[in-house]
Amino acid sequence: MLDYLDHVTLCSKLKAAVMEQQQWPDICRLQENARCLQHLCRLRIRRCLGRLRLRSPVFMSFLPLPERLKDYILYREYDMYSQQSSTPC
Repeated sequence: MLDYLDHVTLCSKLKAAVMEQQQWPDICRLQENARCLQHLCRLRIRRCLGRLRLRSPVFMSFLPLPERLKDYILYREYDMYSQQSSTPC
């Protein structure tokens, strides 16, 4: 969830439950650090396009953007099964 949003504020009940998890240090690090500009731009582009357009393969195929940018907007760099290499923020 934290990868797909700008900033998430955890409520006290959720925070108490998550603090017991093994991933808690990673979650804290994500919460405390600001998101990179590249990720914030992706979120803004996705908001402008809207969910229906993002889910439409026909719309995305006609969008006049390079394939690498389309893949980034659609979070395909997180696809572990794709043959493309990923570049972190």
